[in-house]
Amino acid sequence: MHATLTSEISQNIVNRTMKILPYNVNVMDNEGKIIGSGDPKRISMKHEVAVEVIRKKQSIEVKSEDALPWGGVKEGLNLPIVIGDEIVGVVGITGKLDEIRGYGELVKMTAEMIIEQSILEKELQLDERINREVITQLINKGYKYDTLFYKKIKILQLNLNEPRVAIVIKGNTDELRLLSRLTDMLKELIEEHDLYTTLFTGEMVILKKVSLNDGIWNEEKTLQVLKIWLTKLDRLGLEISISIGSFYSEHKEWWKSYEEAKDALVVGEKLKVTQRIFQFRDVSLYVLLSKMIPTIKENSIFRGYDKLKLNDKNLELQNTLDSYIKNSGNSKQTAAELYVHRNTVQYRLSKIHEITGKNPFFYSDLFELYLSLIVDKLD
Repeated sequence: MHATLTSEISQNIVNRTMKILPYNVNVMDNEGKIIGSGDPKRISMKHEVAVEVIRKKQSIEVKSEDALPWGGVKEGLNLPIVIGDEIVGVVGITGKLDEIRGYGELVKMTAEMIIEQSILEKELQLDERINREVITQLINKGYKYDTLFYKKIKILQLNLNEPRVAIVIKGNTDELRLLSRLTDMLKELIEEHDLYTTLFTGEMVILKKVSLNDGIWNEEKTLQVLKIWLTKLDRLGLEISISIGSFYSEHKEWWKSYEEAKDALVVGEKLKVTQRIFQFRDVSLYVLLSKMIPTIKENSIFRGYDKLKLNDKNLELQNTLDSYIKNSGNSKQTAAELYVHRNTVQYRLSKIHEITGKNPFFYSDLFELYLSLIVDKLD
């Protein structure tokens, strides 16, 4: 990256050096104009000695008796600021030469270090921006991979042949402070080759490098890592959800893994699934149903469930149906879970039949009721 000496960087050099040295410091750009100084009145003035330093590419000392020909420049030492092989400016120390001569190289080195640090920070910011753009493009269904995309890949030195799956991590809070802490902790947890970015929604997306066994994704190993992450993230005191998509070998299909992870998170939270790591393969049917909600709700199957909701304001019948389905149609287990008598369960199921016209004791009717129950949760 090309080194540019700005007014902000120059004044930073001045402020930091003058905290240590009891002498005025000036910083001039590559045209000899003062752009940083301990004396604000000198800002924007032309520094004739600096022009000569740049021309000769060497330091110049100005003695008090020689100052007048230099247009009023004061006694002092002026040194070129060199980044790489380029002179980007000049740093000057005002004072008696016998007193300041020993500080010259130190101030010059400090100035060059501050500039190099600024360049590095800009490079890191650029890399981070490009990294964010690349990941956003990789998870974008409609993105057309062009020459510019592959140039960015080259800049970041990314290997698109590494096997990856998409992971979405969400902290259920609106507090920016906590979300920031979540992001910082995740940056410490993710491994070297993982790609990550934070979306405007506050969710973090990770294209995680995974292990393969004979070309097949080792899901268990990835899940173990996520469980470790979750244990550490719990220290933040946040309600955190993690979802994970399927494995696709081609980078042009990674968007599918992201879409699956995103859908799995939404569906898992709506269904109030007990686990906190949602895998798409576990909720794929429910994701499909969620996309069919408009069609299903127009069907007579769901209208029967609407009647149930109208006649079940305290959710007693719906909760009983939910438990009955989760317990595979076992009335005894349902009664135990709900802390009621088995006859109560039988009565409630009969009531559901009466209201909806669907008999929970018949598997075909129970399936329709289950479908309606799930759609209602997902809606």
